[in-house]
Amino acid sequence: MKQTIALLADIHGNVSAFDAVIQDAQKNHATSFWFLGDLFLPGPGTDDLWQKLAALHPQVWLRGNWEDAILAMLSGHFELDDPGAIYLATLSAYLNEHVSSAVMSQMAAHPISTVQTVNGVKIQASHNLPDRDMGRSLYPAQPQQNFDDMMTADLDIAVYGHTHQQVMRTTSRGQLIINPGAVGQPYSLWPKFFADQRAHYALLEIDDFGRVDVSFRKVEYDRQKEIALAQQRHVPYSSQYAFLRESGSTITHDRDLLAQVNAAHDYVDRVARYYHKH
Repeated sequence: MKQTIALLADIHGNVSAFDAVIQDAQKNHATSFWFLGDLFLPGPGTDDLWQKLAALHPQVWLRGNWEDAILAMLSGHFELDDPGAIYLATLSAYLNEHVSSAVMSQMAAHPISTVQTVNGVKIQASHNLPDRDMGRSLYPAQPQQNFDDMMTADLDIAVYGHTHQQVMRTTSRGQLIINPGAVGQPYSLWPKFFADQRAHYALLEIDDFGRVDVSFRKVEYDRQKEIALAQQRHVPYSSQYAFLRESGSTITHDRDLLAQVNAAHDYVDRVARYYHKH
C-alpha cells in the first residue's frame, strides 16, 4: 500500500502552527507521522502539545537538541551568570511545572536517530546527524562531504530537522536527503523567503514499488492567536515570543537583550530559587 509520511520537525511549542499542519497533513491523506525532534519551547505548548502528538501515534518520534537542553537545565547544568542559560532554565522550569514526570521520562528516552524501511526503501531519520543532535554541519550551504558522510552506503533516504530550512538534495552517490523545515519556527537566510512565516513540513510518498515523491508544504496559521495563547498561559519571555511570531527572529543568542530582560523580570533570582528548591 502506498505510504504518505508527514515529516514534522522543530515545533518549538507552537501549538497553533502544529494544529494547522496536522489538519493539512490529514487533508492530504497522511498515513503516518514522523517527528524529528524539538517539540517544546519557547512557545506555550506543554502537556497539551505532547498529547496531541502522541494521539497521532508517530511511527518515528525523536529527541532533539532542545529536549537535551531542557533536561540539562533541569539537572542544574548551567551558570547563573550566563544570560542564555537563564533564558533556557526559566523556560525549562515553566515546562517542568506544566508537564508530568512521565512526559519528562519519555522525552529523555526517545532516540536522536533511527532507521526504518518503508515499501523496500531504507530511510534514516535523525534530528541532525545520526549521532549528534546539534551543530551546523548540515546547514544547506555546508560542503557536500558533510552530507555524504551522514549516510552509509546501504541507505536510500535521509530525513533530518534542526536547521529549520526546507532542503532536498542528494549525496554524491545519489541518495536522497530531505529536511521538511520547521513547523513552529521556519527560517531562511534569504530575506524574501524568511518573511514567509507559514508553518513548514513535508510529505514523503512511497508507493508499492518503492517509487518516491516529495511534497514540501507551507501552511498558514493564526499567529496572533498563538501570541495570545502564550500571554494567557503566562509563558516566560512572552513579549519576546510575540516578537518571534511576528518577525521570525529569535533572541536565543542575543546575550545583551537577554541580560536586560532577565534583569527586568528578576529571572536570575527566580531561577536560583527554583533550582535550589528542586
